[in-house]
Amino acid sequence: MKDAAPTLTPTEPAPAEQVLVLPGHLFFIETINVPVDLEPAEIPDFIELSLESIAPFPIEQLNWGYLYSEDVPTILVYATHRDRLKNAGYTELQSYAWVLPDFATLTGACFPDETLVALESANNLSLLLFDKGASVPHAVLVASLVDGDADQALKQLKASAPGLTKAAATLRVRTGAIELSEQGLASFNQESADDSRSDLEYGAWTTLTPTDAQLWRSDVRSADFKVTERSARRLGTLLMRITGWAAIFALVLVGIELLLLASQAWLSTLDKQIESQRTAVLTIEDKQALMVKLEQVAKNELRPIAILEAANNIRLKLKLGIEYDSAIVEGENHITIEGKANSINELNSYTESLKQSDQFTLIAGPESFTRSGETTFTVTLAYTHIETVAPVEPKETRVAPEITTPTKEAKI
Repeated sequence: MKDAAPTLTPTEPAPAEQVLVLPGHLFFIETINVPVDLEPAEIPDFIELSLESIAPFPIEQLNWGYLYSEDVPTILVYATHRDRLKNAGYTELQSYAWVLPDFATLTGACFPDETLVALESANNLSLLLFDKGASVPHAVLVASLVDGDADQALKQLKASAPGLTKAAATLRVRTGAIELSEQGLASFNQESADDSRSDLEYGAWTTLTPTDAQLWRSDVRSADFKVTERSARRLGTLLMRITGWAAIFALVLVGIELLLLASQAWLSTLDKQIESQRTAVLTIEDKQALMVKLEQVAKNELRPIAILEAANNIRLKLKLGIEYDSAIVEGENHITIEGKANSINELNSYTESLKQSDQFTLIAGPESFTRSGETTFTVTLAYTHIETVAPVEPKETRVAPEITTPTKEAKI
């Protein structure tokens, strides 16, 4: 068969986000039975050995892939020579996100009954034979649409299909838009190729999203390239996640910094308000302190004038050389006197007179210090007020005048 022209310009490097769908007729396709005792991890090595035995070329010169599912006892293997792809114009395979044949876009399709799926493209027709409930076709037949007659090509493919039953339903589809997710996985939207039908039968699979493992298995690039590229994508994904978390962390730090700046601005505003109200607050505090003192005076009957007068009367009465420098009257009628005395004896005599007056009780002191013949002292006393009763003057007694009754005088 003659190779048809590719749908994209193959000489231009494609961006990595695109998917390159190769015409199926460029590949030879084989169905291989899976040995019963074969482990899933041994599948790639088993396929390489199988290709080496059935391919006419060394495996290093082939681009190959396969469709496999653990619930299907067969593997669909396909391969093509690299020179064949180059001759067809496909030279920049490494520039694409995924490179796979057109019939691999039906990866993951599954039907409740035996079904034939005719996949049409601009230059290719693929006939996939699905067994009941199988997610991998047990055979794929491909024809190049040189003259564009899809109906004639479909008849020829059906005639050459092995073991085809007449009861098998035929579904004609074409691959529409191909989308890539944020994780780089491809989604294939299948459209009906039969204009007489409004919807696809078994419409639940109109959009197929193969897994990462399925896409790597169906990709036809070399095994070494796929290993390297897969590691690079994982690393890229990890770096993207790290970058994303770093960006989030940076945003959080910026947010915290903004909150700190806002808090500092708010605190600065509060400080200014507090400073502007400081004078008023101090005035209120002074008034409150004065009210407290007045309450103490009212409660304790503080008598500062009486205390000073009583202490001073005793000082003057003794006629000692005692001088007051300061006298502080505190709550509960306590007085602290600081002053000077001519001698220690005069100070002792004065304090003893205060105690004997029954109005003063010594609380602290006296503390005295004599220097250069002058004695300074500090003494703290408690005062007890004694009401003085003024003498009552006796009232003057007045004698009522004697009243005499006039008598009649004798007549002379």
